[in-house]
Amino acid sequence: MNIPLPPGAGDAEFRAAFEEVEAYVEARRPQLILLQCGADSLAGDPLTHLAYTEAAHAHAATRLRALADRHCAGRLLAMGGGGYDRDNLARAWTRVVEALT
Repeated sequence: MNIPLPPGAGDAEFRAAFEEVEAYVEARRPQLILLQCGADSLAGDPLTHLAYTEAAHAHAATRLRALADRHCAGRLLAMGGGGYDRDNLARAWTRVVEALT
């Protein structure tokens, strides 16, 4: 699976690419899902050139939670990750936690 996203890609591009991710996970029927919640893809991060909002992170967490419920008896481990803008980190991780509760 190769989902290249161009510099400046935002939430719409993320959601379109994430459909392929979901199909991949669905086909493999995992026993556990690991979600690495790096926030360096959010707009304004000095490291990357992507322009997601925290809504993209919430979308991924929501969809992966549904997949975990369907295939893994709810086993999903979410881990914090990169991100170099503290406001982005707070917003993204808050939305992920909300989506998983």
